Amino acid sequence: MATTKLLTGEQYLIQTVDKRIALTTHRLIQRQHPLSWRSSKAVMLEDIAAWEVKPTGSQVYLGLSVLTALLVYFNESFFLLSGFFISLFFMTRSQKVHVLTTQGHSMVLPLDVEQKHINSLIEMVKQAQQNRLKKLGIQKPVYNKTKAVAAVEGAMAAA
Repeated sequence: MATTKLLTGEQYLIQTVDKRIALTTHRLIQRQHPLSWRSSKAVMLEDIAAWEVKPTGSQVYLGLSVLTALLVYFNESFFLLSGFFISLFFMTRSQKVHVLTTQGHSMVLPLDVEQKHINSLIEMVKQAQQNRLKKLGIQKPVYNKTKAVAAVEGAMAAA
């Protein structure tokens, strides 16, 4: 199991094979890289407001493509190299799940799986969230993008 200490009355429901993501009765836990400063991030199930599935690619390939496109001015053969890097950018794109909370925070789940498995993960978390909300007796939170942006801007202004 993940090395995160569980809350009182909390139990594991499911965990990925590489132990990077765990779903408990109270939280969705993401375990970070072992050498990182924080060992894990967690979101309480009652705070999850929305999900977004976004395709993301490696920004390094996009930057290298732009850089080599600028070098076309000196030599026209850099045009082929620029095309190579842009094709690598599109070939390495994968689906990432962004969990949005009511406070405006976002947690990106490190998944490289097919769309049908992402949908089953989302449905499993939604079912655990409904059970948690029913147990607590509260309503499902609504994600308000303007409120989330205002909260982030307020936190940045305070810092």
